Amino acid sequence: MPQLKFFQVVTLPGTLQPNAFYYVLNGSYSESYLTNSTGVAKAIGNSAMINALIDAKLAAASTLQSVPTIAARNSAAAATTANALYLVTDATGDPTVTSGAALYFYEKAANKHTKVAEYESMDVVLQWANIQGRPNSTPAAIDAAVGASHTHGNKGVLDALTDSGGRLQYGGQPVNTPDWGSTDW
Repeated sequence: MPQLKFFQVVTLPGTLQPNAFYYVLNGSYSESYLTNSTGVAKAIGNSAMINALIDAKLAAASTLQSVPTIAARNSAAAATTANALYLVTDATGDPTVTSGAALYFYEKAANKHTKVAEYESMDVVLQWANIQGRPNSTPAAIDAAVGASHTHGNKGVLDALTDSGGRLQYGGQPVNTPDWGSTDW
């Protein structure tokens, strides 16, 4: 496991060290960044910075809209008449976002979007073979059984038929007829 290096700076350097944490003192608030093994930085959220942005601009937003893509955000912003917030659920159309969602402030007068926050997605692929304690049936067999379940008018009557000790019961009571009294019918 690589060693993590720590840096306290006033501005983020042009070339970043790999596997590093940068603490940037930026006026009245600070920013934090982590770099990966190739020196690519990812910003870490800072509540003071976000609060300053909210006080300065976001309070002027008149709406919050959830849109699926950057193209949908741009289309909605073109039609709006005021400042707005857009939560883009798939923000990968923004080159600064590798996966997940992002929140943008749209300033109508400047016709400009500012990314406020980014939300990583967690893609989970669930494979039947990897489920612990799964049934021995295959997904196809389970689907077939569900498809073949009883749905006709006599379902209630059939559901009342059970057995106890190999003997037929109806509604919890033994069926006592010569023809139905054994399992040999």
